[in-house]
Amino acid sequence: MTLSPELRTRLLEAIETNSLVFLCGAGLSMAAPSDLPSAKRIANLCYDRRLPIEALDIAVRDDIDQLAGIFHGRGDFERVFIHLVPWAELRGAPNAGHAAISDLLITKGAHAALSANFDRMIEAWAQNLKVDMRGALTGPEAEDFTAISSPLLKFHGCIELGRNETLWTREQLRDPSIEARLTSCSQWMNMHLPGKHLVVVGFWSDWGYLNQVFTDAFTVNNASAVTVIDPSPTAQLQTKARELWARLNALSHRFEHIRESGAAVLEELRLAYSRAWVRRFYSTGENMLNAWAATTARAPRAIAAVAGAPAVGPDTLDMDALYDLRRDAEGVPYSRAAKLKEPPDHSAQASFLRLALLSDGAIPYNSWLDHDGRRIRIINGGGRSLESVQGAYVEPPASPQPDLVVCAGAFRTGVPARIIPRGVGLSIVRPAPGSSAPWLTLDEARIELNL
Repeated sequence: MTLSPELRTRLLEAIETNSLVFLCGAGLSMAAPSDLPSAKRIANLCYDRRLPIEALDIAVRDDIDQLAGIFHGRGDFERVFIHLVPWAELRGAPNAGHAAISDLLITKGAHAALSANFDRMIEAWAQNLKVDMRGALTGPEAEDFTAISSPLLKFHGCIELGRNETLWTREQLRDPSIEARLTSCSQWMNMHLPGKHLVVVGFWSDWGYLNQVFTDAFTVNNASAVTVIDPSPTAQLQTKARELWARLNALSHRFEHIRESGAAVLEELRLAYSRAWVRRFYSTGENMLNAWAATTARAPRAIAAVAGAPAVGPDTLDMDALYDLRRDAEGVPYSRAAKLKEPPDHSAQASFLRLALLSDGAIPYNSWLDHDGRRIRIINGGGRSLESVQGAYVEPPASPQPDLVVCAGAFRTGVPARIIPRGVGLSIVRPAPGSSAPWLTLDEARIELNL
């Protein structure tokens, strides 16, 4: 673990109070499996691609700012330089840092994320889970997109949105369209960021001119805390982007530099957020568990012992299992994203059943429970019909299957989830998606499991 208990608590408090803001530099996307190239590598590829046509000064081969500036200065930026950029190299698989930011934006655990990255990996992680997250290029766009998620403001441009207007050199700052966009972003930042806990990740890569552009646009004068995540020594960061370091350091007396990979620390934060979420989920079933304890001869362990016990509590689960458990507690299939910052009020029955099984000796099996040799998946039915929930659970057929699915909070109507259209056969019932395992309501499961 790289987050101290004190910092972990402050970050979770920032999530609680809607004051967590990510500032993401290009270094975030250099971690595996994304493995995006450095600015120097991009400059090398652009330079070498142009070299057979034009002899350029070797001094600019490693400097993307100066190289792009040559083409901009002679009016060839969009016509020539943009086509030299190896855009395919700016695509890749989202890493754990992208997943953490995307998850916190979708659930609105983070107030916003500001990104200097041209890539779309934060958005791609969300879109793979059926969330239409969009990166905003201006302040008004950031406001417009909040119906889907907290804002993702991409103040340096996007590989998909206005590729010709992406920012590669200081020389572009004189372009009216670029100047207007950055002014809009700056106004949005300075309206939304004061008093927030700023988590700065990846700004000390070698895309130095982007650091300067951000510094110029960032005129916030206070923050509740600033946490810089970068594996480089503090002295190196101060030298590499002296003005940015000084600006961030002056924002809050709670300034901390964590010398670790941004992707790793962000995943640790997401893990802490998910564990807190699951503990809240457990608490929704407390009254039902106590009522059950009062009427059963088994005298189950106290709820605190069940929900927090080292052998069965959320701290035993990895990130994938916690995320699946959050989705089950919300009542959404694994093909879609968790969207709630807190467990829904109607999750009490699912919580109760999980706690009751744990107190009856069940042990966690990823996000499911192993009870008397049967693997049980518990889904929040949320007052819907069992048939409609089962019909909505279209998940990959190759994924592991439980022995039993309990749709707690649902009711059985006896009406099939789907009806086969005319002319497709004699039976009117089409097998419902959701699992090859039996699906039961909570009442049916209590009989089946002798609870």
